[in-house]
Amino acid sequence: MISSRGILVAVVAGAALGTGLLLYGAGPHGGSEAPAVSSETRATFLALGDVNLGRRVGQILLSGDTLYPWQAVRDTFARFDIVFANLESNLSDQNGRTVDPKSNVVFTGPPSGARSLAMAGVTIVSTANNHALDFGMDALRETIRNLDSAGVRHVGTAGTEDELFQPVRLTVKGIAFAFLACTDLMNGEGTSWSRHVAAADTGRLFPAIRLARKTADVVVVSFHGGEEYAGRPTRRVVDFAQAVIHAGADLFLGHHPHVPYGIATVGKGYAVYSLGNFVFRQPGNFWTEHSYAVAFECTRDSTGVHVSFSRCLPVACGFQPRFLDRGPESDAILRRAGASPGTDGVLTEQ
Repeated sequence: MISSRGILVAVVAGAALGTGLLLYGAGPHGGSEAPAVSSETRATFLALGDVNLGRRVGQILLSGDTLYPWQAVRDTFARFDIVFANLESNLSDQNGRTVDPKSNVVFTGPPSGARSLAMAGVTIVSTANNHALDFGMDALRETIRNLDSAGVRHVGTAGTEDELFQPVRLTVKGIAFAFLACTDLMNGEGTSWSRHVAAADTGRLFPAIRLARKTADVVVVSFHGGEEYAGRPTRRVVDFAQAVIHAGADLFLGHHPHVPYGIATVGKGYAVYSLGNFVFRQPGNFWTEHSYAVAFECTRDSTGVHVSFSRCLPVACGFQPRFLDRGPESDAILRRAGASPGTDGVLTEQ
């Protein structure tokens, strides 16, 4: 049972969320009930949606304006110990091109995009998505080299198949994190891509989660899949998210639909079904132009490590995303995420 002390409880039904019990101020790990101890340590984690450093943003990066996408959000990133994003583009040298002249859905950021991420304060990115091979295997290898050179950690792609499901490990303030990433789809035909991009293969992913769980305090899984622009997550995504958490993950971070969905508590974990866009411009639809980042707190005390939902940060997405102050747009985003206007976050129980 979750204590009702200091908790706002409401029942909300919405197309993006389904129907459930909504809670503000406590998470399924009981972090708010943990006794205060002087030895407590806390690491903060911020998860972002899709980041595309190709197309128009890529041209601006090529001109030398490395911090262009991050001007309005960089100060906020600095308040978090770990900032995670889904990198939706390669970072490769294509002789000045940042989009295929034959198709604007095939794109790449320039090599300087890796330095741009590092200067912004992005700690780690998922590279497991349907654009991972837009410019071929050479561009993917170059992307990995560029991220390594810039000091940006990455997960979900690798030069060899054996490395694909090896978690990326980070230790912050004595709290050990393990990150895994996978995708359910890939541009183009065939299955050979799964030798270099981690597929949503439960036969490989779930053993990797269980192995990571043995030594990590916090396990994070990024998933790329679902139906683009749909009003709610597909049944497959919901089922997959729940299975990932039951396999041992603390956080499930969904990407690909380009629109945000809700946040749910699943057992002792959290499922963020889609984080929508961040540095990604898709005009003409309110939900491709608005989303949220989600913050979690990971606290170690005398009883162990607890992962707790902290808050949603409403975002206006585009070439230069910005976090929104209170207002009608922000309230709409919080409702979409499962929150009530005037609060920072409410979660559905499943």
